[in-house]
Amino acid sequence: MRFIVYKGLKDLMLIYPVYTLFFEAAGLPLHQVSLLLALWSLPVVVLEVPSGVLADRWSRKSMILLSCLLKAVCFLLWAIDPSFLFFAFGFLCWGVSEAFSSGAEEALLFDSLKSKGEEGRFEHVYGRAMAAGSVAVAISSFSGGYLAHRFGYRAVVLLSMLCSLLAFAVALGFRDVKVHQQNQPSFAIVKQAFQHLVKKRDVFVFAALLVIPFSLADMLDEYDALVAVSHQVPLSLVGIWVGGRYLLQALGAVLAEHVSSRILNAGRSVCLIGGFSLLVSRLIPSISGLVFYFLFYLLLSASSVIQENRIQLSIEEQGRATVQSLISLATNLHALLVFAALAMLASVSAVVVSLAVYCIVGCMGIGWLLPRSKQPLSRS
Repeated sequence: MRFIVYKGLKDLMLIYPVYTLFFEAAGLPLHQVSLLLALWSLPVVVLEVPSGVLADRWSRKSMILLSCLLKAVCFLLWAIDPSFLFFAFGFLCWGVSEAFSSGAEEALLFDSLKSKGEEGRFEHVYGRAMAAGSVAVAISSFSGGYLAHRFGYRAVVLLSMLCSLLAFAVALGFRDVKVHQQNQPSFAIVKQAFQHLVKKRDVFVFAALLVIPFSLADMLDEYDALVAVSHQVPLSLVGIWVGGRYLLQALGAVLAEHVSSRILNAGRSVCLIGGFSLLVSRLIPSISGLVFYFLFYLLLSASSVIQENRIQLSIEEQGRATVQSLISLATNLHALLVFAALAMLASVSAVVVSLAVYCIVGCMGIGWLLPRSKQPLSRS
């Protein structure tokens, strides 16, 4: 329960839906806004693997606590001086925060449950934590704009900082599980994690399937407003539409555990259905096509939780955070390559169709590597 509350508070960033408008109101031109967004990605990519190693060698709980504080520092800098320099330093802090929490959260949760003999509950707890995060983003989408209009951008930034500090307070109660790897050289940890990832067939396949839904959902998220307009959604309803989509993602995360035990290779199967659903959404250009668009997000949210559980059950505890960081790094690099390819397309419809086809082909291709057993993966 504590982890679920932490995840909800961490993702409750009321400034999130309007921070680009905050930058614009502060007088920043478009090229500086784009540069700020790039600055966020830099520490995420550079520090992804080192932070995972640090979590395995030092303390996963401490990395999570530092992540919360760094995000709070980001919002504090924005509130102190809304200028390009402070925005830039804030985004760097936010990027480091994301790198520190990536891998450490899942590793700490799984090993904490495993230490109590409850690793079989990971899918249940993790699914609800992801749902709490999606609900928090939905709340931000629904209320961020109104609060900014009513009280000003700085007030919303300070509220976001308060949520990060509350997440820090909740995380103080986490129990760190020692993995007896503090004296192992960092390079050895990375090498061991990489070998574990590429040499174990099940881990490699589960990781590859995880990269696809995570990347595709995140990439399509960047085109959300354009997709809504292409489906004739009024501009005044776009914020409500985005918030509603996040609520459906929350539902998908909750339903994951119920699906995984009933469908063979559930993560891949659900993701594949999601790809077809996204493709169908472009065949129906009216608002009714959004039903299939929303279904895509619900299904991929469930698929991501299922695959995360499969990976946690397949990797060893000593390098758990490092393996997670390697997967996250692969996800980010994969996203950069796909974004570069999407840049050559001329319409939103072409982007959606391309991502749908890629999702279908990717799931089918990787699916050939999956074990042919009719039994679900053991939780023991």
